[in-house]
Amino acid sequence: MDIVKKTLDALAVLEAEGITVQQGWYDADIKGLHVTVWNLGDYGGEHSDDDEEVEIAAVQVCIWSSTDQIRLKKRIKRLMKKAGFAFMGANDNLETDTKIFMNAARFMAAEEAEQEDEEE
Repeated sequence: MDIVKKTLDALAVLEAEGITVQQGWYDADIKGLHVTVWNLGDYGGEHSDDDEEVEIAAVQVCIWSSTDQIRLKKRIKRLMKKAGFAFMGANDNLETDTKIFMNAARFMAAEEAEQEDEEE
């Protein structure tokens, strides 16, 4: 599963409204509000006969701004849940050196695993 693409698709409405949404981490070159998406990794899912039946992946969505973005974080949570993600948790920080607020939320998604052809 491409968890980053799935997340970017879920948040496409924000891009359409002029909010930069991109894969990666804080970008000091972007002046103002922006959202980053970071792949937290894949997790073992349901198995049968040693085959993985369900793929599970987690992602962190961070809002970077000069002001606290609690309302936007709640909106992102709604958009992600609507797209089939499960909310895992969140935290808010003020980066003391840059005075930038970071509102972070973590989400998990699961989908049926694609079956790979067995080598003969």
